[in-house]
Amino acid sequence: SAYGNNTITLSFLGTSYTFTFPNGYYSAADMNAFLQSQMVANNLYVIDSSLNYGYFAEITTNSVRYAISLNLYAIPTAAQASTLGYTQPSGATWSFPSTAQTPQITINTAFGSLIGQSAGTYPSTVQSSNVNYISSFTPIISPVNSYILTCNLVSNKLNNPNNIFFSVPISVGFGDLIINTPPQLVWNDITSGVYDYLEIRLYDQLLNQLQINDYELTLLLALRTTQDKINFASTK
Repeated sequence: SAYGNNTITLSFLGTSYTFTFPNGYYSAADMNAFLQSQMVANNLYVIDSSLNYGYFAEITTNSVRYAISLNLYAIPTAAQASTLGYTQPSGATWSFPSTAQTPQITINTAFGSLIGQSAGTYPSTVQSSNVNYISSFTPIISPVNSYILTCNLVSNKLNNPNNIFFSVPISVGFGDLIINTPPQLVWNDITSGVYDYLEIRLYDQLLNQLQINDYELTLLLALRTTQDKINFASTK
C-alpha cells in the first residue's frame, strides 16, 4: 500500500500472524470481514453447538461515539469451552489455554489512523477477560478526501506549491462518478516561457501523488491571452 496502512499483526496464544489487506476501499465492517477471513484461513476460531463461528478479535463501528471499536475476547480454557459448547475447527494447531487469555493486535501509525488508535499492541499484555478499545481520536477511514490538480504551466502565487490550479472535493461514495462543475471559470496565470507539452498531475489533500486505477477522466481547460483578459474586463 502506498500509505503503509494495510497490515496488522495478530498474536494468538503466543504465535504471531501478520495479515496484509489487499489494496482497496474499506469500511470498518470490511476490515472486520477481512480480519475474520484470515482467522478462518488459519483456524483461529471456534465453532459452537449451532455450527456458528466464534472469533476472538473484531473491528466494529461505534456510531454513538463517532468511533471504531477494537474488541479482543478471551480465549477460554478447555473447561470453559466445553461449558460454552465450543470446539476447535479441523486442522487447528492450537489448544485451549490453561488460563483464559485474549489475543493481541499490533498496528502501525498508518493503520491506527484508520481506526483512531495510536501505534501499539492492544492489549499491551494478554488479559484474562474481554477488552474493548474505542478510538482515542477521530478515525480517518479514508485517507483521501479531496483531489489537488497541478499543471506545469501554472504560476499561482497564492498556493504552495504554486502550480496548483484546482481542487476537487470528494462528495460521493466509492465507485461513484465524481462530477465537479465550478460556478465560474477559475483563471490562473501561466509562467512566462515556451512550452511543448502540458502536464497535469493529481494529488491527495496532503500532496501525495495519487495512483489512478480508473483512467476514464474528462477535464476541460480554457486558455486566454492577456488581450482577452483586458477585453473581458472592459466589457464589465
